[in-house]
Amino acid sequence: MILTCGALKTELLFVRTRPRLALGMGEVARERLVRFLSAHRPAGVLVVGFCGATRASLPPGALILAEAAAAGEEIPLPQELLARAKAALPEAEVGPVATVASPAAPAEKARLSVDALAVDMESGHLAAELSSRGIPFLVVRCVLDALWEDVTCGLKLRFARRALACARRLGQAAGALVPVLEGAG
Repeated sequence: MILTCGALKTELLFVRTRPRLALGMGEVARERLVRFLSAHRPAGVLVVGFCGATRASLPPGALILAEAAAAGEEIPLPQELLARAKAALPEAEVGPVATVASPAAPAEKARLSVDALAVDMESGHLAAELSSRGIPFLVVRCVLDALWEDVTCGLKLRFARRALACARRLGQAAGALVPVLEGAG
């Protein structure tokens, strides 16, 4: 069984594989994953979700395939698994993802651009847990907010519409990446 998880139900709307699990945001996501893993042993885990771009070259809707995830300590993804994922999802940008405690404003995203392509609130926590258990995993993110857009204030309607488009992209990405994880065991 390959588990597909995300922070929000919206991120999982177009993911067809089962099981899928909305874990919540931040460190809570790791706690909920631990509870799931105490009862189940997936062969692999696909982490999907929205992110903020840390580079101006990444427009809304761009896919990011994480080569590493960090919430403090950086957790690299296995190179062989990542190479197969890149082949299955050639349109994705590949690079590190930084995990932060709350949605990042433009200045924070720009500051993080030295070390990461994107910023989110879960990947680093989930990567640390999955890595410590030896469970193969991949992380794919879809850019919701471009570098100079601020999701922390202002009109949310633009981001709500965009979230649906991003969720569709994540569903397509999951369709390409779940078979990669199925072959990882």
